[in-house]
Amino acid sequence: MGDQLMKKDSMQTSTQTGHYLTQRLINALIREDVAGCQSGSRAVSSDRVPGCPEQPATWLRWELARGTLWLPVREAVFMQTWQWSGDPLLWQPADQPGNLSAMVHYGEILRCLASNEQDNREHGLDVYIDECRTAEAHHDLCHVEQSRWFNEIRRQGQSWKDLTRPSERLLHFERLAAFLDHPFYPSARAKSGFDETALVAYAPEFAPRFRLRWLAVPTSEVTALGRLPACWPAFSDVGLDNRLAADHHLLPVHPHLWDTALGDYLADAGIGNAALRAPEPALWVQPTLSVRTLQLEADPQVHVKLPLTIRTLGNRNIRTVKPSTLYDGHTVQQILEQIASKDPVLEGAFTVTDESTGLHVGDKPWLGCIVRRYPGVSGQRQIVPVASLLADSPDGRCVIQLMADEFSGGNLAEWVRQYVALTLRVHLRLWLLYGVALESNQQNSMVLLTPGRPMQLLFKDNDAPRLWPDRLCGQVPSVTSNVAQLRDQRILVNDETPLAQMFTTITLQLNLAVILEGLAERQLGSRSFWYELLREEVTHGLEQLDRKGVNTRPAREVLLEDSQLYTKYLLRAGSLESKSRTGATDINKFYGKLAPNFLRNGL
Repeated sequence: MGDQLMKKDSMQTSTQTGHYLTQRLINALIREDVAGCQSGSRAVSSDRVPGCPEQPATWLRWELARGTLWLPVREAVFMQTWQWSGDPLLWQPADQPGNLSAMVHYGEILRCLASNEQDNREHGLDVYIDECRTAEAHHDLCHVEQSRWFNEIRRQGQSWKDLTRPSERLLHFERLAAFLDHPFYPSARAKSGFDETALVAYAPEFAPRFRLRWLAVPTSEVTALGRLPACWPAFSDVGLDNRLAADHHLLPVHPHLWDTALGDYLADAGIGNAALRAPEPALWVQPTLSVRTLQLEADPQVHVKLPLTIRTLGNRNIRTVKPSTLYDGHTVQQILEQIASKDPVLEGAFTVTDESTGLHVGDKPWLGCIVRRYPGVSGQRQIVPVASLLADSPDGRCVIQLMADEFSGGNLAEWVRQYVALTLRVHLRLWLLYGVALESNQQNSMVLLTPGRPMQLLFKDNDAPRLWPDRLCGQVPSVTSNVAQLRDQRILVNDETPLAQMFTTITLQLNLAVILEGLAERQLGSRSFWYELLREEVTHGLEQLDRKGVNTRPAREVLLEDSQLYTKYLLRAGSLESKSRTGATDINKFYGKLAPNFLRNGL
């Protein structure tokens, strides 16, 4: 009987997960205007729909290459004009208009997008459907683990404050964040390339511990930058002769890569015979939210970012470590440090991780690492990833409530206002005064909290910003040589638009509006209250810059006057469409402009 109940519960969870994933997919199709879903469809009343369904009142008539998809919707104001009502969709094939099919599953709906266009779209849809299946499976596994972990914590009567070291608390919040899906990418739960065994062994949701594998690579093949941690193993620690230290480097390898594709990558790099596989692992690590970035147990303020053969947030988002990101991340770190040191408003408002250290073999993205050092944090100080703010905690509250209770005397509105004001002060100033827009998404942006001191931001992984050299170097001439060192030329822009796109889609939408939406959904204040707070702080931030003589017109037009906001098209660029179709040089920076402007239109 127990096994039957467990099987029934598992089937129910899987059904719920499929519905949840379908809902996220349909809303993403509308939001990203896939095949003209938003711009090319027509809103019609239910009496214009075949069969005249009673509910809902409004449908989108979406004409596709092979037929018409009737999509039931209700009005929305955040990120899109319409969202799925939850009722079945109707498919009307062009060659059999009388043959209506009701659809409620993502696989059926995605099949309707198939066309005869020479864009390899059907193959891409097959790959994406597989990704959705992976997302379902991973979602269910992680849900079970979250329940087990939360029950364990409640049974033991523990809380996050019982973790004595800041590094332990950071991993705790990163693990909480790992159970929370990306707000906009529908199948974000999928870690494609991990089967169930690998997910449990290496994903942050399961908090595993494991040791790194090591390659001894001839020094002539390796470029070493910066200062490696003192806990880096000796050759004898990994079962090799210490005399190899004279002419070899030890290169860390993620054990999942070690067990899968490493041989192919060594052959591709032309060092298959020269590199020695160390027989023993060394250096215990734990995964952070990014999966491939690992905290060193021997030195928890140090994280190591390694290549990993998984794809997240899209089939094209394979998690390599390109050598250029090592150099550019450190260069941008130096630029930000120089800006802050010369600007009394920004000095102390944010800090950055040290990413000056790393190793790479030639220009190969599979053989290298980045060593990230966090600033020294005292026992009372707390680092909280923005990605964790809405995450559930074992006691039923979300992390942002925990932080408000601990650092603002339980005043949630005051804590949120401080966070919103700080985020806008930093990013508006970087954009409008210095021509810098950071890709400081929820994973790369963290909040530093210290009792009795102002809140700070902490930025990491700063290898893909947008910089306007004329504005930046005009304000801070000392960074001119740094700008010239940047390897990825996509970082450099020559007008306002890329900066506005980055600010809008990362800072405004992901790091601010998503948080406010989540609070409203939890009934921790009304949407109108939170968005009025956001508008007040945007206006206040721009007025402060006005008083300093900064031209805020570009931001006012984009944020306060335009009827629509930029939107990042993650699904289209990451999975559904090729670069040749989108024209995007960077799949993580492909934009549209169809989102209702919640700052202008009101809620």
